[in-house]
Amino acid sequence: MDNTSSIKIILVDDHKLFIDGLCGLLCTQPDFEVIGKASNGKEALHLINKTFPDVLIIDLNMPILDGQAASEKMISLFPSIKILVLSMYNNNSLNTSLKTLGIKGYLPKDTDTELLFCVVRDIAQGKSYFKQTESFLTFQNKFNADDDFLKKHNLTIRELEILKLICKNFSSQQIANTLFISLFTVDTHRKNMIQKLNVDKKTGLLNFALKHNLA
Repeated sequence: MDNTSSIKIILVDDHKLFIDGLCGLLCTQPDFEVIGKASNGKEALHLINKTFPDVLIIDLNMPILDGQAASEKMISLFPSIKILVLSMYNNNSLNTSLKTLGIKGYLPKDTDTELLFCVVRDIAQGKSYFKQTESFLTFQNKFNADDDFLKKHNLTIRELEILKLICKNFSSQQIANTLFISLFTVDTHRKNMIQKLNVDKKTGLLNFALKHNLA
């Protein structure tokens, strides 16, 4: 497919390895063209002023200007823009607010690659997609207020993502590959969580994850 008929995409995420990995996946599709990357909402706004994408894929949890605030600004300036939120952070009220803003879709970051491709194509055609995976719904029901759990244990969203994978007996390398982050980053998060949770270095994180049903 030539550039005139390809789906032009901008990616917005503050994790460089994740965004590079996502770019690599999308570029395997002949009808996708990644025309820009940004590490926060402010950079994304500058990009859109220069070139208008068919689909903008954005994370919610970012510095400077987060995904929700950035999306609200983009939609006010460019009402026809099609935005897909790709994030691990979600709850019922947030999902509703995303729809109210005019965002076209939401997918968790552990979404199957083929589903992601299909949703990007659907959104480019003006359709919406907010269906959640069974695993994510189970997670959401167990933690009806994610913020409460994170605050209680002084954890970040990324640390919670890693704990869920630890609960599935993923190695540090497997976690790095799954989340598109470096092995060093995974090990740093592990060390930080061991300190925060005051658990044993070898089995403490796994035991904590199992105790709180994070699988």
